[in-house]
Amino acid sequence: MYGRDELIVFHGHKTWDDLPKSPVSLIPHSFRRYYIGDCDYRDSSGGLVLITDGSDKASCYVGSPVTQQWVKIPPPPSSDPKGDSTVFGLVTRLDEDGVVLSFKVIRIASYQATNDYLSSDLGVLLYSSETGIWTSKVIHSPHQIGNMSNINLNGTFYFGCLSVPGILLAHDFYSESDQFRVVQLPDYPDYNKDYKRTLTTSGGFVMYARTLAKKEETVLKIWRLMNNDDYSWELLWEVGFPITGNYAPMAMHPFDVAAVYLWSQRDHQLVSCNLLKQDYTILGDASNDGHQDCFIDKSVCKQNLDEDLNFQVCIWLFQFVIPRWIESVPCPPRAEMIDTTSLLSYAAATHGRMMKDIEEEEYFWNEVEHGRI
Repeated sequence: MYGRDELIVFHGHKTWDDLPKSPVSLIPHSFRRYYIGDCDYRDSSGGLVLITDGSDKASCYVGSPVTQQWVKIPPPPSSDPKGDSTVFGLVTRLDEDGVVLSFKVIRIASYQATNDYLSSDLGVLLYSSETGIWTSKVIHSPHQIGNMSNINLNGTFYFGCLSVPGILLAHDFYSESDQFRVVQLPDYPDYNKDYKRTLTTSGGFVMYARTLAKKEETVLKIWRLMNNDDYSWELLWEVGFPITGNYAPMAMHPFDVAAVYLWSQRDHQLVSCNLLKQDYTILGDASNDGHQDCFIDKSVCKQNLDEDLNFQVCIWLFQFVIPRWIESVPCPPRAEMIDTTSLLSYAAATHGRMMKDIEEEEYFWNEVEHGRI
């Protein structure tokens, strides 16, 4: 997914025959497209999805589109008296089998530049499913965060758009630390203005992919961030593909570390590269159902991606993968559990009240303008 838009849809599960082919279709349409007052997809982790309510910014929900169980997350505490915090993200903790043990909802309360705009502080509110309460913390960064575009994996968020090149910022929201960790990119300071780079995940790891267009081929290099305290990188692939033009890496397959997807700005097409076989396939548009296991909305790709190819490290897509096991959503103490139908009904009612308030306000000012009040 790209923000609220779905770009690439994979299916092909072999065990859950009663589920629809497309995992995205499990998320009701109003969760994926933004209309004032409707529920809005915000983030996903461990197969769970974080939904916000467009009519009530204090409300959000965490649930499973498969089991259709949703936890209504209570509003932030008095430490957010003005209600200025914004729903930001979701992290989960999994056991060895991939079952979700707990989750945390993250709201951004503040962002402040420090030390003459060289560093910054990020204030967050955290809701834990284990305790059912909100806590707050301020996370200190040695650098400015250019924007909040990120990926998250295993409880850690990674930010790539920073005030200095060649690094990422990482923070584990299950840790007690109040500091961002600086992760140096594996190719820094090897800088070339023609590099196209992205940060994504695959096979349980953070992946860093880079392309370089040459005269007769596109060279693709992929590194894996090791799950250790040193945040070291391992070069997995360096492959040349006989395709020319401006190809940028978009994402990798969630499970297959030998499958990477490139977007052609010139030809407006998505290419699937098999790194083991060193071959590639041009993938079709979502409107052409050729009984494939992947569909692409080219119009959305063109609209959202062509303008972004000059970012230093692009974070294109946010993966939503259905959970490996049909398990109940962790229920926090004193939390309210509702199903999808109830959630949509609540959102519709909230939207109705908001629209009525808007109409009444517009009527009032129209009467004032015409001198009737």
